[in-house]
Amino acid sequence: MKHTRLYLYLNFIFIFIFLNVWDFAINRIFFNGMLLGLIMFAPIGLLWFIGKFNAVVLITLISIFEFVVMSIFVWEGFELSGASSSVKSVFWIPYLLAAGINGFWGLNIYSKAKKNTQPV
Repeated sequence: MKHTRLYLYLNFIFIFIFLNVWDFAINRIFFNGMLLGLIMFAPIGLLWFIGKFNAVVLITLISIFEFVVMSIFVWEGFELSGASSSVKSVFWIPYLLAAGINGFWGLNIYSKAKKNTQPV
């Protein structure tokens, strides 16, 4: 659980800096992407701040759900719209990657904790 503060800081850097730059590059609007990121990743940031094992398990479940939903958005956008509207699908790729990374970190912590426990 020693890396939970780092994960918290990386999530907030993603929300406040990267999403503003990304949204401005795609839509030429500030703060819209950051608000979406706050809605999606602020609860995860709060759980990383708590840093207990139960919070990490909840982070993993939320991140897997977000990853599945975002992957459906991206793949359906590419499949149905073709090249005419692929920018709308590309917009969601950083959100997809952030949800996948949070899920990977949670699964990594969970698997290390599970490996360290002795079976009864």
